[in-house]
Amino acid sequence: MTIELQELLADAAASKWEPEISEELARGIEERIIAFLPSRAKAALGAEEAAQRARVIAWERCKILAARPEVTASWGYLANTVRWRLADSVRAEALRRQRHPLMQVLPDRADVRVMTELGPLLEAVAVELTRMGLPEWTARRILMVATEGPRLERSAIRSRLVSTGIATSQAEGIAWLLRGGAANRSAVARLATGQHRAEVFSDPLVRRWLAAAAGMDATFSGGRRGTCRASAVPPSAESSSPGLARTA
Repeated sequence: MTIELQELLADAAASKWEPEISEELARGIEERIIAFLPSRAKAALGAEEAAQRARVIAWERCKILAARPEVTASWGYLANTVRWRLADSVRAEALRRQRHPLMQVLPDRADVRVMTELGPLLEAVAVELTRMGLPEWTARRILMVATEGPRLERSAIRSRLVSTGIATSQAEGIAWLLRGGAANRSAVARLATGQHRAEVFSDPLVRRWLAAAAGMDATFSGGRRGTCRASAVPPSAESSSPGLARTA
């Protein structure tokens, strides 16, 4: 499948999503996305269930992109969107399995709401890490590993990351960005309560966490307030020099 996604979306939308015209788009989704689903998603949800959910997510996103021609769509963007939504499903499934059997009758409405909101918030963090110099793929992979699990305490996030070979200082920075503490709220928590994105990510403390998470501060240890042994943050992300842990 070598045809660009943008072209396939334009053709499908022009035909009002006629099955014959959309067939090539469907084939592209199978070849470019379904064939490369994360093994963790398949293990947690089952291969067939993961594939079916991925198809639904991909088609939903395709229709949204087709309605917004000003947005340049690519297969890579679509694949990342599917992976993020599947990661949300894996977290929700892990939480569901942890419940006592007598709680299975309770609705999942609250959990589903939280999980669907977490995707865009993590996307915002990924963008800022990329601006700090991390390759986009690396930033997304780190965040996916950090949030793949039923526990989202700082210690659990840090342990998951360190177990994959990421430096402790970098894992600590990610943990503070995502979870924060009693003294200082995480970047994700501040975004979730409606605080403006520019205000959150221009905060000096949040920029310390970003610097550590991007591998630019090997001395960062967090502590109780998320401030221990943090070095100064570069004046701008664009002028920052490459860090040692950026390909972790």
